[in-house]
Amino acid sequence: MILRLKKYKKRFSLFIVTSFICLNAAFAAAQITVEPNPKVLIRTKIKPNKVWKAKKKIENESSIPAEKSIAVDANVNVSLCVETGNLKINGWERNEVRALVTQGSQVGFKVSQKNKQSNKPEWIWVLGFDPSKITESGADECLSGGEIEIDVPRNATINVKSRESETTIGSIGKVTVENVGGDIFLNHIARGIEATTHQGDVMVGNSSGAMTLQSTTGNIVVFDASPSEIGDIFKAKTNNGAIILKDIEQRQMDVGSNSGSISFTGEFADGGQYNFNTLNGSITLSIPQNSSSKISASYGYGAFNSEIPLQNLVKSPASKTQNLTGQIGKGDATLNLTTYSGALLIKKQ
Repeated sequence: MILRLKKYKKRFSLFIVTSFICLNAAFAAAQITVEPNPKVLIRTKIKPNKVWKAKKKIENESSIPAEKSIAVDANVNVSLCVETGNLKINGWERNEVRALVTQGSQVGFKVSQKNKQSNKPEWIWVLGFDPSKITESGADECLSGGEIEIDVPRNATINVKSRESETTIGSIGKVTVENVGGDIFLNHIARGIEATTHQGDVMVGNSSGAMTLQSTTGNIVVFDASPSEIGDIFKAKTNNGAIILKDIEQRQMDVGSNSGSISFTGEFADGGQYNFNTLNGSITLSIPQNSSSKISASYGYGAFNSEIPLQNLVKSPASKTQNLTGQIGKGDATLNLTTYSGALLIKKQ
């Protein structure tokens, strides 16, 4: 399973490099001199998370990695926090949670709720100590170590808070993860994602459901995303970084960056609502020539260029902010594009 996740990391990296090359080529082709907006280049100062208070760490004094397992309900909700360490969470076929920590804390479980019918735990916490052995108050509940590996049932819901961790999660039901610092890699998530990292990248592949992806300083890369239910919304926001999207099937998208370019490759669904905005960066859309959408574009320092002819094109008089509307095909989808300083490019896929 871990080898499979490493393979997807390589695929993420290749996709990022290829996408940035395409972005740079498109921007150069536009031959635009962009005047940067200094206001959007200020990085947000991260406030300490209230979770991270000084507590007594319970170290694993053995040379053998700390390891525990517990039988659970197939739809278990698993919560944990991580102080430091590379976190890997994998879905497997067993109705069991197994946790392993190398060169760090102990590990244990706290059952918060059991299923009334099966009497199996349906909500558990993975702790940095074993509560059956450590009963004193003030022990640090957060895991820490070199490598932290957790196996869970495939339909599990995961809730993670991390201070400093590269987080890799794959083949499970639903994910909520927040890192103060560190990249997030998510693959084959079935029912939805909420992912936030304040300093790092967010990368998602082959996943379904409603998605809210955020980074304060970092890039967001997503490919092969789809809804799991009607009405699932896709949101991606970063203060300082690029957003690269490929084959996103959610019918409602809200994508924005304060300082960074946005690249979208794929198709727009009939009746869909798509919003792309950046204060300082270009927006490049690679779509089929037979696309059907109404377009509303607003840009300041930059230009608008479309390789696909626009019908009913209307431009506002030249000013600091330029606006235009147009239509591709029958205009079934609604597309809003906004940039303060950058190019708006529509390319044939």
